[in-house]
Amino acid sequence: MSTTIYWACNDTEWVRAKTPESIYKNFSKDIKNHEKDLFLCPAIKDYMKNIFSLQSLYSYDFKVNDFEKEKEVVTDTYDQKFFNDHVIVRSIENHLFSFLQRFVFFTEEKSLPMSVGITPFLEDNNITKRCNVIPGTFDIGKWFRQIEFVFYLKKDFNEFKIEENEIFQYIKFHTNEKIIFKQFRINKEIQDFIHDFDSAKDFRKLKPRVLQDYYLMMKNKKMIIKQIKNNLVN
Repeated sequence: MSTTIYWACNDTEWVRAKTPESIYKNFSKDIKNHEKDLFLCPAIKDYMKNIFSLQSLYSYDFKVNDFEKEKEVVTDTYDQKFFNDHVIVRSIENHLFSFLQRFVFFTEEKSLPMSVGITPFLEDNNITKRCNVIPGTFDIGKWFRQIEFVFYLKKDFNEFKIEENEIFQYIKFHTNEKIIFKQFRINKEIQDFIHDFDSAKDFRKLKPRVLQDYYLMMKNKKMIIKQIKNNLVN
């Protein structure tokens, strides 16, 4: 049995986006993991099942400058528009940020939980060196949204760095079935759906909420799937 996951990247440079890769597949190819048949360990294989890596579209960096009375985020890479489009300063005091690369995942399945923001623990790169990544889980059969990459800079670092094609997070689909990825292009109608669901959280009094509150709002899944299938690119 298999499950189809429709995916897209909602950035202007979306054609650079690469299909998520199985971390177990890459783990088993690495010759050092063949010592003592480590890659054949069933516990390792079961843990890594349906965990995939995402690669960055961009090379980018920004720095937190600490002054006596205030802090500021600065960068010499690209322009202010790129910064505004891709960086969210959530707490400059605590060095909490989002670096947006707008991947979207959806499925026709009635329910399929997906975890995002998993630290790329098999990598040795800028992300594992500099960032404490914040994970989360939501149901891609019940909600249509872009995922985020949220992180704290580690205490010994005041600069975020990432390179194009660098693995910046893992994602996991909570199913035992084989995953088949199908990429789609985001058109105006799909963009409107993303905006609608993203706006669902706006202008509400702050209080604890459960995801089920949002899942109950999605009445137009068939329309979304129809648009996705009409805009498949592979």
